Amino acid sequence: MAQLVFTETPMSTSLGEGYVCLARLDEYYRFITSDNEALRLELFESNVRDYAGSTTVNNAIGETLRSGTGEDFWWFNNGVTVVADAAQIAGKRIVIREPQIVNGLQTSHEIYSYFQNGGQHRDRSLLVKIVVAPESGTARDRIIRATNSQTQLPAGALRATESIQKDIEESLSHAGGYYYERRASYYRNLGFPLDRVVSMARLAREFTAFVLREPHTALRHSDALLLDDQHYAQIFSPRHDLDIYRLCLDVHTRLRTFLTHYAEDRPLLGDSLENWLYPLAAMSAYTLTRLRQPSPRDLLNIDLGHLSDNLMFRMTGTLEQSFKSVLRRNKAGGVDRIARTPDFTTKLRQAVVSQSRYHIEG
Repeated sequence: MAQLVFTETPMSTSLGEGYVCLARLDEYYRFITSDNEALRLELFESNVRDYAGSTTVNNAIGETLRSGTGEDFWWFNNGVTVVADAAQIAGKRIVIREPQIVNGLQTSHEIYSYFQNGGQHRDRSLLVKIVVAPESGTARDRIIRATNSQTQLPAGALRATESIQKDIEESLSHAGGYYYERRASYYRNLGFPLDRVVSMARLAREFTAFVLREPHTALRHSDALLLDDQHYAQIFSPRHDLDIYRLCLDVHTRLRTFLTHYAEDRPLLGDSLENWLYPLAAMSAYTLTRLRQPSPRDLLNIDLGHLSDNLMFRMTGTLEQSFKSVLRRNKAGGVDRIARTPDFTTKLRQAVVSQSRYHIEG
């Protein structure tokens, strides 16, 4: 339970349960902080992104809070939206059960920072919308999408509250030592090691290269296109075993480390590590399973210890030969263009499965 003190009698809705009210800034600050005045991060669990830091919009919010013009804060701010399991007026308070601030995280952080640095309310208020969503159905998710759809967000951000995204985040943090940023900037703001922080777009690219064996798609698609409805459904499906996502990251981590050392002595054609990383991931799916058409279950049965330096060295040699073969015929193409074509992916697959040293079975 949480309580929010309002300044005037809230306006309620006739359809369903909900309230719109003004809350004085210091009362809202109390609502979003614990007894020791720490920000209650659990209130923002259903938000689609974390605090964005010093952006133009956030700086403007901060300037409005610090302004001494005497104008009310809510005149210049869209306010916040709170979704709850229940809400009831008790005197001058709204008692809210299981509140989640689904829109207004940036405003909340700026208000928190303002008061932490000695700011005063000066009788200014914030507009607060409280919506009691049905316990069943998709209303809550649709509210989150609708209240965030007018702001510019990273590709896939509006999917951050989906069950599959929460499951992946939990699975990776427990079993794989990765920190999955289904909410943009969340782990970065907490100071976690950046090399272990994984964005939704990165996981989608690595899944596409390794599990779907489409390195050309991983290379040429923008984040928005890679996370559109069609590709998203292929990648983030509840039918997939959650361990496949950790495996994708483990494979790419090994390949990335190997390529970084490899390139110290032998400059990579095209000077772009990604042009080599994603094709090698696709090649790894064949060499580690020894199958021409490995399924996700086949991939989960591999021994990652078999992805040795020797194997990676041999695969890199095959990849380099394939690049050079195409370059000899089409010197104007360049490695960047070659790696982004499905024809090259097909050629690379044929090169791997036809070489006896890889022992690819029919």
